[in-house]
This record gives sequence, C-alpha cells and structure tokens, in this order.
Amino acid sequence: MHQDEWRVEGYRGMDAYVLVSSHRESVAGSVRDEEVWGYEVRIAQEGADTADAGETEILSSGSQVFVTRRAAEVAAFSAAYAVIDKLLGPVI
Repeated sequence: MHQDEWRVEGYRGMDAYVLVSSHRESVAGSVRDEEVWGYEVRIAQEGADTADAGETEILSSGSQVFVTRRAAEVAAFSAAYAVIDKLLGPVI
C-alpha cells in the first residue's frame, strides 16, 4: 500500500485532515491488478490534536475506491466539508 502525507485545509473554523492511499485490487474477469485509491478523513476544531479521538470526527471511503489519487482527494475534502456543514449548520 502506498502512503502519502496528511493534507489539511481549514473550513468554517474547523480543520479537515485528508490522507489518500493506494492499493492493488483485482479487476473482475481479469488476471491483472489495478491501482485504486481510498481516503481517510479526520475533522477537528481548528488547531486541535487529531490524535484525541474524543474531539475528532473520523470517516473513510470504505469500500468506495477511486481510479486516481486526485479523485480520491477531491471526494475526501468534499465529504469532510459536508460533515462540517452538518455539524455547524447552515451559514447565515
């Protein structure tokens, strides 16, 4: 499995941490493997320690995979922003 660095973006006073990683997955009906990407997201108050699970929302792509690193990263930040919007409510 290929590991990259965590990326962080601030959004509405929260920090969205994203880690994308790749792995090999068998292609149905084929003898070859294909590289696919998934993600892990951690959301915390701005400047908080994401290792403190009591103060951090964690989600992952689960069984959903992406064919490019960029697609996984875009999906991860989109998921993070959706959770933050859900936690904080509408912008007034």
